[in-house]
Order: sequence, then structure tokens, then C-alpha cells
Amino acid sequence: MPELPEVETIVRELNAAVTGRRIERVRVLRADALGEVPPGVFAQRLAGRAIAGIERRGKYLIFRLEPRRFLVAHLRMTGKFALSPALASPAPHHRVWFGLDDGALLVFQDARCFGTLRVVDSLADAVQLEGLGVEPLSRDFTAAWLARALGQSRAPLKSWLLHQGHIAGLGNIYAAEILFAARLSPRRPANSLNAHEVQRLLRATRRVLRLAIRKNGTTISDFARVDSKRGEFQHLLKVYGRADEACAVCRTPIARIVQAQRSTFYCPQCQC
Repeated sequence: MPELPEVETIVRELNAAVTGRRIERVRVLRADALGEVPPGVFAQRLAGRAIAGIERRGKYLIFRLEPRRFLVAHLRMTGKFALSPALASPAPHHRVWFGLDDGALLVFQDARCFGTLRVVDSLADAVQLEGLGVEPLSRDFTAAWLARALGQSRAPLKSWLLHQGHIAGLGNIYAAEILFAARLSPRRPANSLNAHEVQRLLRATRRVLRLAIRKNGTTISDFARVDSKRGEFQHLLKVYGRADEACAVCRTPIARIVQAQRSTFYCPQCQC
């Protein structure tokens, strides 16, 4: 599933590609992503509106439309937006076509049909955004906030980082890489960190995410950018997916354990 750096990469590319264009027509090819909203209603609520900009909240993409309305998208496992010239017929995984005023298509495609598209008049109506935690690259993500939040939980650090109500946008890949960079065990109780360790975790979170964004995210399986190019951060992974390989720092074999039904990768020596 795309995490914060991948979604941020997509948001930046979409802003460059479609901001200012108008959605002339919408063709729903498969309605799975729409929930209970009829395809005709979905199309009617978007047609004729201009794309004023695209933002990110956690792992969600938010299209700001004019006249005022919002399209909130979650890519899940295999969802993807791609800009295309006009097409005669859809490809097998195309789910929704957004016809733009210059004749191009913004295509939402999704092989596994887990992605979601919701139209709301106000972001206050977007229930999927409720309860999301702090943005880790925002000014609200401070050492004081992090110390307080960690101090309220005995959950293992890895599980704590994955909870979207704590920090929005992190997933399995970046939680593992952040904890390695911070030299913290994924098994440590969240409330066991001292002030120095909280600072390490804060700095590692910002550093890893910013580098991943500069590298256009991580391509492990399905993720690709809007222009179909692949991310490059996978070449910089230190622990994720590297079980039994030598740690780049101490040469100890990288360990794999299961936490909350998710694989966790870490160095037993560097992250003791």
C-alpha cells in the first residue's frame, strides 16, 4: 500500500499535471470504489468542476474542486491515477475515467478494486479523515507532542507508529526504516523512551520521510508514479525486506518477526 512518501509524490505530480483543468465528464467503468453512491450521482457531482489543487492527508489524496467540492481518494493496495490521451476503449483495470477539458483522461485504475473514491461538499463530511493523527512533516510534530503521545501507550513502538490515529501516513516500510535510523527496537514499549530517544525518533522520522519523498517513494510491487516511472527509495532500504542479510552498519543478520500480523524487520544489534 502506498505510504506517505508515495502519496506525496503522486500529489505533487497531479498538481503539476491537472491543476486548473476542468472535469468535463466522468465515466464509471466499475463502481466498487464508489461505495453505495450510484455511478450517475458520482459523475453528476463532479462534471463541470475545475481542479483547484490536490493535497494529501495521511495516505489520502484530496482533490479541491471549484465550485467548492472535494474528491477524497485512497489508493489502497493497487489504486493509481494516470494521465492519458483520449482512449477508444478502457484497459482491464480501468475503474473511472475523468475526461478533462483538453481532451485528456485522468484514469483511476485499480487491479484489486480496494481503492476508494468519495465526493463531499466539505472536508468535515469526509468521515474517512476523522481521527487521523499528526502529520509527521508538519509543525505540529514536535518533541513535546511526541513525548506526550508515546507516554500514553504501552504498545510496541512498531505497532504504535502504524496506528494512523497517532501519526498519519506511516506504514510497514517506513516504520521499519525509521526505527532503524533511530536505533530503537520495534519491541520497545512506546512509553519506555527517554527524552533523548524521543528526539532520535523525531529526527529519524523526518529524515527518512524527506529522503523517501526526494527519491519519489518506494516501489516494491505495484506502486508507480503518475507518469508510470518507479520510485527509487527501495535501493536505500536498510532493513525492510532484508531478512537474513547483513546489517549495513554492524553486519549482524537482519531479523524478521511478526507484530500484529505484519512483518517487522530490524537489526538485533543496532536496535537492541
